[in-house]
Amino acid sequence: MLRCGAKEIKIIITTRSENVATIVQPISIHHLMQLSDEECWLLFAKHAFKNGELNLDKELVGRKIVCKCKGLPLAAKAVGGMLQSKQDLREWNHILESDIWDLPGDESSILPALRLSYNYLPSHLKQCFTYCSIFPKDYEFSKEELVLLWMAEDLLLKPKGNGSMEEIGEQYFDELISRSFFQRSNNDELCFIMHDLFNDLAKFISGEFCFRLEIDNSHEITKKMRHLSYFPTKFVVPKKFKESYQAKNLRTFLGLKSPSTSNFRINFISTMEINDLLCTFKCLRVLSLSLYILINVLPDSVGNLKHLRYLNLNGTFIKGLPDSVCGLYNLQTLLLRNCCSLVELPTNMGRLVNLRHLDIRGTPLKGMPMHIGKLRSLQNLSALCVGKEKHSGSSIKELGELPHLSGSLCISNLENVYQTRDAKEVNLKDKKGLSELKLKWGSGHENYDSEQERDVLEQLCPHTNLKSLSIISYYGAEYPSWLGACSFSNMVSLKLDDCRYCSSLPPLGQLLALKELSIEGLGRVSCVDSEFYGDGSWATNKPFKSLEKLTFKWMPEWKEWFIFEGGVFPMLRELRIIGCPKLTGNLPSLLPSLSVIEIRYCPQLVASLPSPSALHELALMNCDKVALKELSPKLQSLAVGGCHASLPEGGLPTTLKTLQINGVLQLPGSRHYPSVESLNIERGPGSLWSLPLEFFPKLKSIEIRYSDNLESLSASDNSLLDLTSLTKLTIHSCPNFVSFPSGGLCAPSLTQISIAGCKKLKSLAEGMHTLLPSLLYLNLWDCPELESFPEGGLPSNLQMLEIVSCEKLFLRRMEWGLQSLHSLREIIIRCYGGEVGSFPEEALLPPSLIRLDISFPHLTSLNGKGFQHLTLLKQLEILNCDNLQRLPAEGFPASLSILDIYKCPLLKKRYRRKNGKEWRKISHIPIIRIDREVVT
Repeated sequence: MLRCGAKEIKIIITTRSENVATIVQPISIHHLMQLSDEECWLLFAKHAFKNGELNLDKELVGRKIVCKCKGLPLAAKAVGGMLQSKQDLREWNHILESDIWDLPGDESSILPALRLSYNYLPSHLKQCFTYCSIFPKDYEFSKEELVLLWMAEDLLLKPKGNGSMEEIGEQYFDELISRSFFQRSNNDELCFIMHDLFNDLAKFISGEFCFRLEIDNSHEITKKMRHLSYFPTKFVVPKKFKESYQAKNLRTFLGLKSPSTSNFRINFISTMEINDLLCTFKCLRVLSLSLYILINVLPDSVGNLKHLRYLNLNGTFIKGLPDSVCGLYNLQTLLLRNCCSLVELPTNMGRLVNLRHLDIRGTPLKGMPMHIGKLRSLQNLSALCVGKEKHSGSSIKELGELPHLSGSLCISNLENVYQTRDAKEVNLKDKKGLSELKLKWGSGHENYDSEQERDVLEQLCPHTNLKSLSIISYYGAEYPSWLGACSFSNMVSLKLDDCRYCSSLPPLGQLLALKELSIEGLGRVSCVDSEFYGDGSWATNKPFKSLEKLTFKWMPEWKEWFIFEGGVFPMLRELRIIGCPKLTGNLPSLLPSLSVIEIRYCPQLVASLPSPSALHELALMNCDKVALKELSPKLQSLAVGGCHASLPEGGLPTTLKTLQINGVLQLPGSRHYPSVESLNIERGPGSLWSLPLEFFPKLKSIEIRYSDNLESLSASDNSLLDLTSLTKLTIHSCPNFVSFPSGGLCAPSLTQISIAGCKKLKSLAEGMHTLLPSLLYLNLWDCPELESFPEGGLPSNLQMLEIVSCEKLFLRRMEWGLQSLHSLREIIIRCYGGEVGSFPEEALLPPSLIRLDISFPHLTSLNGKGFQHLTLLKQLEILNCDNLQRLPAEGFPASLSILDIYKCPLLKKRYRRKNGKEWRKISHIPIIRIDREVVT
């Protein structure tokens, strides 16, 4: 950073530990003081008194309680939330006089106020909160996820009357929020976390019953352990779970998504390991293997888990479920979301009579098994795929036998509904709990009957509680009578997609709660006329009065938009018009709330943009006739190009952060753009032969693609360019790009460089080893003239190096100096031209290497001596080595846990598990995958 002349950088570290503060050797330590009594009282009162209604007697006691909180905000919130439900003044006095306030501190460091809050929880909430000790600190969880886990562990009291267990769980969750045991995540508004101190409390109470693998000390595992969570790691070996096998009565085996972004995207586990788990933990109620995406087989032994209530296989490559799953009569939740290789479910699924949640979103099922209607406990069925054959698979009318359906439902392959009465028997009108509905026919389905499809859709009228509706690939010529009816007063989202034979739009302006409307692929609509706005009762209700997002997309015949005068779209924030080549008319002008405009591929549109004063995002692509007279002073994102457009004379606003240029747009010359943080140039201007980086001093990301004339990144003469903020640099398919700025790129924060398809590039930026101290990832693809790395080598903190189709560079691999890169963990080398007799050379690869990926079609042998010093190597991938006959006689390092062989026919024949002559030489490796199939 000093070499780059970077400005002074200050780092703020927060910690509860004095030791941590001392270790980092700060310039100064600032101790945050406790809240004053009055500040603490205000925070306490906010949580203790509903609607701010103070009671003088309670205030007197409450202020004394606040003094015992000692100015700690979390304590004040927790105790205040607890007392909110205590109406009797005597209960407040009991809290004030509790002995817990006077307990001496111990090793657990649990605040007395938090212990007190826990002690006054009802017993059912105590169990639910303590179960959350299975989550590590800062782990983000959803309400739905946690309620399903509580339900599986039988922690919910039986509902009274017509209530459901899910509703009981949501009540518990909301009560724990009100008492500050949970708090909403800052990263995702749909997720929640526990404060570290509450997490400590939960762990302290649960003791040895809950264990977090790789977080808690392994010696704490005992036979009493009931709940185990873990982060799936890239390299799982049998020893990972061995220590937990003594806990034969384990109830929870839960994989959690790691909060840190791992460079390793695929997690492995062997079939043998899964079978061992299933045979060991026969008392499981919760089993989650969702993050091991390469699972393609679930052993039959899963049928022995008679107590199993929750099974999560989301995102795996599983090809089918064993029939034994149908014997899991206690199963409540089965999650099969985004299982891309799963095309059918077991035929006896109807035996799972206690199943309440079946999630198959994003899974390409060809149909549903028969007797789905027997699953009368189902609360959530994410999708029903109507089978093609009349006498096989589930009929759509079986949905009528599922009275409790709620949440979201997608009914697909509706072209296979042959009888209108079958659609009528679904009784969607009676399913009050459905909030989201997708009605989907097969795209491009043939032999359609327009009247039949309209009759089917007419019978699929949902309940008016519905909030979101999508109608996709409907080939009727008319809409059903119920679509757009004002009785759907709760509908906030509507999508019409690929309704290609409808020549008009339904009267949607009457949907007074509608916030998002997307109209796509309506190929016969030529005019959006007054019918679109409603039935004419505009004097009392303005059409689209709540609409915030409006999208028209891929409408090839649309020519005219009737502009309703009189305050339509008063709340519209986002307007998108994409792929409407014949649209000529104007755009609505009175849009006071508009902040986003996107217009692409509308070459005939003659229009002036609405008043730009509030715009934050603007995208204009291939729409020459749209007038861009001025830019909003609040504009933050601009994408312009693909047309002969020019920027207004005033240039770019100082608020702009993201700039995308596509085509021949010219930037005003000799201007600085100090606010731009992201620059994306695609098929750049013909005159763009050099990009002057000094014009963009605050850039964080540069992406340049398909710019035929770009030759260099440049900086003004006699200056060392300081790009302190730059973190990502991408240059792809720029065949004439040859150079970086003289003297190198001074980018102390740059972490990723990706260069591909630069046919003439001969060298990288100078001084990389000193000027790019933060570089972690370097990707070089298809740069055939690149000969060597810069003098001094690569930055010492580099973690991943990828070199593909850089033949000249590969020939000089012994000059790369990788041995000195002690942080380098992952190397990908693929060379498709020239002879490669043996690889790797003894001194080529660094001992820090964890993963090696190689692809050499002409490789004839692997040099065993080049592997022996790689004592940390975990994964070896050998791809497309057609001529490679055998693996090294010396074997691989003992650390290797994953061997992946793909499209190596000679190796496959020799080392396959069945009848392979040398299988025994590699059989000790925990995970072996050959041609994408795990064989261990």
